[in-house]
Amino acid sequence: MIRILAGLALVFPLLAHAGFDEGVEAYAQADYTKALAEFKPLAEQGDARSQYFMGFLYRYGYGVKKDDAEAGKWFRMAAAQGDARSLYYLGKMYEGGEGVERDPVAAYSWLTLSAKQAPNPRDAAYTREEIKKLERKMSPDQVAKAKEMAGAWKPQKP
Repeated sequence: MIRILAGLALVFPLLAHAGFDEGVEAYAQADYTKALAEFKPLAEQGDARSQYFMGFLYRYGYGVKKDDAEAGKWFRMAAAQGDARSLYYLGKMYEGGEGVERDPVAAYSWLTLSAKQAPNPRDAAYTREEIKKLERKMSPDQVAKAKEMAGAWKPQKP
């Protein structure tokens, strides 16, 4: 029994990775129904990459009815784990009040975290430009609060 459980523990990550790759392939071929079917179980199990894709599919209505509240739910789950793309989208959603209540402090905080987690310097620079634009619309107290929130944030484990 222990051998079976140990074997499953080794195989499951490979199966999850395969499902994710199939989801990405389906997305690339614009087969959004299949992509959703591949990403959803993985997202529900806590896979941040799949949660990001679920948010993206709902944000733009690919294979599902466009639903910013549902997109925000999935982006929030992935953002909690430090996914830079989800942090960015969540920040932009809070900035515009799309699917969430408009909150420039939260937007600034999420965007700051996205810039820190960015996978490359280009993405980080782009996000910092978005932060500068947002900062011009905020009071110094709001900026200070947002920086404090971002500084206190820690990614969660799934």
